[in-house]
Amino acid sequence: MRGFGAIPKRGAETGGLLLGTIQPGSPAIVRIEDFDPVPCHYRRGPSYLFTEDDSAAFEQAFERSKPDPSRSMYAVGYFRGHTRDGLSLAHEDVALLDQFFPGPPHVALLVKPYGTKVSVAGFFVREDGVFPETTPLEFPFGRRELTGEEPAPRSFPEPGPRLGDSAPAASTPRGNWVWIPLSFIFLLLGGALGYQAAVNLHGRTTAGSPQDYLLSLSVMKTGGNLTVRWDGRSAAVRASPRGLLEIDDGGYTKSVQLDAAQLQNGSLIYRNSTKTVHFRLTVYPKARLSIVETLDWNE
Repeated sequence: MRGFGAIPKRGAETGGLLLGTIQPGSPAIVRIEDFDPVPCHYRRGPSYLFTEDDSAAFEQAFERSKPDPSRSMYAVGYFRGHTRDGLSLAHEDVALLDQFFPGPPHVALLVKPYGTKVSVAGFFVREDGVFPETTPLEFPFGRRELTGEEPAPRSFPEPGPRLGDSAPAASTPRGNWVWIPLSFIFLLLGGALGYQAAVNLHGRTTAGSPQDYLLSLSVMKTGGNLTVRWDGRSAAVRASPRGLLEIDDGGYTKSVQLDAAQLQNGSLIYRNSTKTVHFRLTVYPKARLSIVETLDWNE
């Protein structure tokens, strides 16, 4: 997701090795337990395309994870983020797989990231020695969508040099601790303003408790991006067929239209360009009724 937020519109692709084990048989059983990201310098654009230096880094990563009886895990395939159209392997992917993973049970995984809804993914396995043009099954790439469990917190390394990146600003412990009470204050203020707008701007009240009108808008810095969250299970959100998230980032404005599924997903990832960003979330639970929450994020 950091790669996806690295550049506007399309996002940079990331990739690396899938680690696990292969149990021979008919069919063979491939278990994927972990992954090893391999950086790309993006000298050929935002796609995960290698230069000579990138190829050397991938070869070194593969050498570290070659199958070995003494290892509990080893390289069983290749993964790549996919910000291009569709969801299919490119000829560069196939060439890399033929070089490093020529065996029938070796797999490839493509993950298509989205900023306003859950990402999707698909596995590719050779059929009669040839990879299919499309994956036989796309699936939501999220723990909650697949198992109903909340995703476990995990810290991921940077995907390597990113297009247009400058050196990250140094952070201090004081800045991290100040953010917690400020975010709580902004959250309460946004909820109060949203409820007041729903009641006063439309000139009438609607049955239900004040909690029904809270969207619980919040923002958290995650790596180089901002994760915007709201309560996708609130009564107002579940009753809304659509929503609108407006972003003012130092004079740059962006409006994101949200459908019902995206609203109920409850999150969006945005890469900010300034240290002060204003967010305004509007939902429409009933005809002639809108609920608004606003939140200012400051670094």
